[in-house]
Amino acid sequence: MADALWILVANASRARLFSTDERAEKWDLREELFHEESRQRSTELLNQPDNPNAGTLRKPSAENEPNGRQSLEHERFARQLAERLEQGLNERAYERLVIAAPPEFLGRLRKVISDRVHKHLMLDMRADFSNIPARELPDRIPLT
Repeated sequence: MADALWILVANASRARLFSTDERAEKWDLREELFHEESRQRSTELLNQPDNPNAGTLRKPSAENEPNGRQSLEHERFARQLAERLEQGLNERAYERLVIAAPPEFLGRLRKVISDRVHKHLMLDMRADFSNIPARELPDRIPLT
């Protein structure tokens, strides 16, 4: 049986995915995801030979812009989270979805989540709760 609700609390480098039932009394941490490259500065990222360029052949690489590489890493993490949310739907693991993320990262997530996932989105909050202890999150994210 699917959880009634998934709650994704994320920023550009860390995400926690919680699940709860329809009463939303107890939140269970399903998984934590990290994207260490998003924490590094663009200059550090450019000096990593094992971290390939994410630019395309159709346009100049975004790496050449100030903070371009870091922006690309933020986008990669947003896509990774979007894929995880899609996978959850495919597995019928949740019925409704809540996302809490800082405004810039929330915008990136909105752009990459599928229409299918978007239909299950009941709330998205512009807030960085990534460093808030899990026990305090139910008081900060209104689910009713």
